Amino acid sequence: MKKVKKFSGCVFLFGILFAVMLSLNKMTLNRTSQGCIQLHDFYQLQDHTVDALFIGSSHVYYSVNTCMLYDDYGIAGYLLASPGQPVWISYYFLEEALKTQSPKLVVFDVCTLYQKAADVGASSWPSLISMKPSVTKWNAIRAVNREGKQLDAVGAFFSFPYYHTRYDELTRQDFYNTKRVRYNGYKPDFTRISKEEIKEWEQVDRTGFEAIGTITRRTETYLRRLIELCRDRKIPLLLVNAPYVNHTLEKQQAYNYIWTIAAEYGVPFLDANYDSRICIDQEQDFFEPSHLNYKGSLKYSEYLADTLGRYGLPDRRGDARYRHWEEVSTLFAHRETNRRALKSADTPGEYVKVLERLTHCVITAFWNPGGEILVYEDGKCIFAGAKGQAYVKHFDLGNADLVVKGNGKTAQALVDQKEYLYTGQGLNIVVYDKVAKRVIGGAGFEEDEVIRGTGFIS
Repeated sequence: MKKVKKFSGCVFLFGILFAVMLSLNKMTLNRTSQGCIQLHDFYQLQDHTVDALFIGSSHVYYSVNTCMLYDDYGIAGYLLASPGQPVWISYYFLEEALKTQSPKLVVFDVCTLYQKAADVGASSWPSLISMKPSVTKWNAIRAVNREGKQLDAVGAFFSFPYYHTRYDELTRQDFYNTKRVRYNGYKPDFTRISKEEIKEWEQVDRTGFEAIGTITRRTETYLRRLIELCRDRKIPLLLVNAPYVNHTLEKQQAYNYIWTIAAEYGVPFLDANYDSRICIDQEQDFFEPSHLNYKGSLKYSEYLADTLGRYGLPDRRGDARYRHWEEVSTLFAHRETNRRALKSADTPGEYVKVLERLTHCVITAFWNPGGEILVYEDGKCIFAGAKGQAYVKHFDLGNADLVVKGNGKTAQALVDQKEYLYTGQGLNIVVYDKVAKRVIGGAGFEEDEVIRGTGFIS
């Protein structure tokens, strides 16, 4: 009897330890650009729902706008990409993906295939570490370690020994659900490249660009394996090369060689750098020489959609089974598009026009000095604190708390105990989006006459 109790106690203890490890593993998940959020999100998808699977390096996750592809074309796409991702990691990502998904098209960006350095792909290792333990993962780790023992095979295989070192790096974000930060793999950037960077690449000597170069034997081996895996699974494959500014002889000659391999297998190769239909503007559409910004991603994704349409990808809009893509696109609109619209509004009148278009938002407007405050939810005033009045009012925003205070002379607005004050001599506006679950904008205007009388703020 004592042995049974002792055994039960051990099982209970190990169960507790296992649960703690799982919690710590989730909490310490690396959410950086070089982290493992791509595969983490992928594992949450419903089986056999991805129609277009995009694989490659950061070229992919900055260039392919999955939200635009769904909103405008109904394409259920997902990006499995990481910084500098070499083809051997891409190959094993594809092998892993095909365990749960049956895409109607695989799109592989060839950007990094020109590289010959032994440490190529080092920054994509955290994504590999996040892969679930399996034969595929073990083979992927072995593929990485062929050029030197950069990864401890056993530690990388079980993942946790790598995650736990992040304890001293944890921030508030790590304690919240941020699984959709990448929007089905897509990572938008809203900045623009400098004119100096563009000028650096304007006078590139293109002598020899038409010649066929080489790629490493290892790169070619895995490229052929990737092509043959798609062929064996009867999945159409499309090779692509997203636009970039930093053209070099080494890159172009390598891509010319890749074109010969694609032709050998009868695989289409779409190089957007040599197609005038895309109409890329270097000053407007890049944020640095290798990557498109948000505006550029819209152009490239529309360009891609024209080709993707030839593969008979179904329109998933309105299909309840694909609600995930609709939810992600909605989140993107509230978290990114609305925030940018507010940020780009320069005058009180422009700001109000953006506010009038917003939905699922709580907007707080208050004047200092004076202490007058108004709180709106979806365009309706839900609280008014008059000038000279003392008050404290709490609002439950779902994932946050809003507190507005007045002492008769000044007003305050606090979201989760953080005060938002943009000017002490005029109108302050704070916008909390209940879908984005965060403050998406705020502004201070010294002149409020333009806003008063618009119908939005009386």
